[in-house]
Amino acid sequence: MGRLFQKLFFSFWLAMMVSFAAGALFLSFFGYRGPSPGDGPPILLPTATGALVAFAFSYALAWYLSRPLRHLRQALHTVAKGDFTVRVRPLMGRRRDEIADLCRDFDAMTDRLQQLVETRQRLLHDISHELRSPLTRMQAAIGLMRQDPGKTAAMVDRMEVETQRLDAMVGEVLTLARLEVDSGVIARERVDLIELLAAIIEDAAFEAEAAGRHVRFSAHGAFVTTVAAEVLCRAFENIIRNAVKYTAEGTAVDVTAEVLPGTGGLRVVVEDSGPGVPDDMLDKIFDPFLRFDASPQREGYGLGLAIARRAIESHHGRVWAERAGPTGGLRLEVRLPEGVV
Repeated sequence: MGRLFQKLFFSFWLAMMVSFAAGALFLSFFGYRGPSPGDGPPILLPTATGALVAFAFSYALAWYLSRPLRHLRQALHTVAKGDFTVRVRPLMGRRRDEIADLCRDFDAMTDRLQQLVETRQRLLHDISHELRSPLTRMQAAIGLMRQDPGKTAAMVDRMEVETQRLDAMVGEVLTLARLEVDSGVIARERVDLIELLAAIIEDAAFEAEAAGRHVRFSAHGAFVTTVAAEVLCRAFENIIRNAVKYTAEGTAVDVTAEVLPGTGGLRVVVEDSGPGVPDDMLDKIFDPFLRFDASPQREGYGLGLAIARRAIESHHGRVWAERAGPTGGLRLEVRLPEGVV
């Protein structure tokens, strides 16, 4: 028997016995001396019966209250060993009390831990794969330089390019890790997000013009709130530049921003005229290192949208992708609540 069970049992049983003793003292105080001979059993017999009933009832009640905590304790030991698949809510049956709520919260915690561990494992696997490619090319450049010293200048240029790629990739990974770990401590400031969007789109439109593309922006009013401006700026930049990169040449990326009536939240929609993605991959485009087009003109490491989603979620918002229409293209919608912090 556990210590909690023993404490609960003796507490309940002692409380009931005190109640019986108080009742007996009350009767004695008012002069009750028990039944007359032949009228029934003495007062000792019902008192003993009550004590036995109290014993059984206390035992059952203590077992009922301590049993789920034993399940929870065993589950915690399992989690401590690194197994995040354990769940305790199914063991609670039809309980609808605070202990069942605690078990539900425990299951939610293990769900989140399992997701984080799986995400970390996938991320480490993807990082090792992505880092290996530029390192392999650098090793090849060194080998060619040794074989033919006349290629030294070209190979040094090649290694410089690969070094820049590595630096950019490490920077993206660190940004993603920062958002995953300590997004809650990034400094906040009060800004107008629609004004911030306008500045981002001005830069993106300038870059798009050089590639034969356009960016159109439609917005009304203001959305002044407290946010991590640097983080959200990076998120919107990644989303808009990703749309500019994949929209067809000669087409435009449409960006609209509006304050939702009633809720007071902000909705931002970014729609391109690119090839789009299959329906079953719409949510996966936010996974790190996922790239549908690895051609040289599509530079990137598949981290932009992953960083954008994490940044928006750190502000209690949501972002999702949809097909833009029957002609193709991708439509990303961002929702941010009023007064985000």
